[in-house]
Amino acid sequence: MIQIAYTPFYQMKVDRKRNRIFIKVEGCWNTPEEVPFYFLHLEEALACLTPGFSILTDIRGLEEYSPAVRRMHIEAQKLTVAAGISQLAEVHHSNTPVNQLSMFIAEESKIPLNIFDSLEDAEDWLEGLL
Repeated sequence: MIQIAYTPFYQMKVDRKRNRIFIKVEGCWNTPEEVPFYFLHLEEALACLTPGFSILTDIRGLEEYSPAVRRMHIEAQKLTVAAGISQLAEVHHSNTPVNQLSMFIAEESKIPLNIFDSLEDAEDWLEGLL
């Protein structure tokens, strides 16, 4: 596993063998300036993979983010779609504002979103696709 980033707001790793990015998102993202290297880290992770890759994201620690950060997430997801993502598995707490927001962002970016309430279920589902 390759560690791409470890910040107070997110951690990002790549598993080349599985052709997968792992992202853990935490805290309250108020402005894109709080995460100035997010796109750079995402591009670095994408460069390690081939089209058909998957992403496993744990957003249970995410509190909320501003409209400017929402736009940033939409653009980041569009970047992953253009790079050839096959599936995005996100781990959420059910029925929260962040859960609804995530679905809105995925609809806007056209990313193939699949929501799970446990990391184990999300990993098992992605493994079944290999």
